[in-house]
Amino acid sequence: MAFARNMYTIDSSSGNCCSFYFGFSPKKMVNPWKTYVKLSAVLMGSHGLTKGSLAFLNYPAQLMFKSTKVLPVMVMGAFIPGLRRKYPAHEYVSAILLVLGLILFTLADAQTLPSFSVIGVIMVISALVMDSFLGNLQEAIFNMNTETTQIEMLFCSTVVGLPLLIPPMVLTGEVFEAWNSVLS
Repeated sequence: MAFARNMYTIDSSSGNCCSFYFGFSPKKMVNPWKTYVKLSAVLMGSHGLTKGSLAFLNYPAQLMFKSTKVLPVMVMGAFIPGLRRKYPAHEYVSAILLVLGLILFTLADAQTLPSFSVIGVIMVISALVMDSFLGNLQEAIFNMNTETTQIEMLFCSTVVGLPLLIPPMVLTGEVFEAWNSVLS
């Protein structure tokens, strides 16, 4: 007997209570869990550092740093096993010009000048490094095992990411705020 709720299904006959509504089940996984542990750690680190940097940088400053993401992604793509990308020099020049244009646009459009804090800069640069691993790592996973589905990638990285998110949320008190919000 299966009970569908939102995107998840609980199948009491097979004992599989983690089935994805669209037909995914951990029994159908084609990649090992350790792959998703790495992916989730990078994903949670990237998001956490990006959001946390806003406590030390104003939004225009963070946006300027995040707009440079294309450069570390290109560089990191050359080092990820399974990808080993090589870009011609004109693509690097194009990326640099794009980044400069985005920075100038952000500065021209911002009503306040960017404010910089060393801690915030370190956090957002660390997030950029993790972002550069993230997209390349996801692509490498798809390339190394062509049977990998987007549903498996999403489901497994979310399931693994949840335990990684709980400790910082408890330490900052956010989990209690969220729980109180749900109850009210």
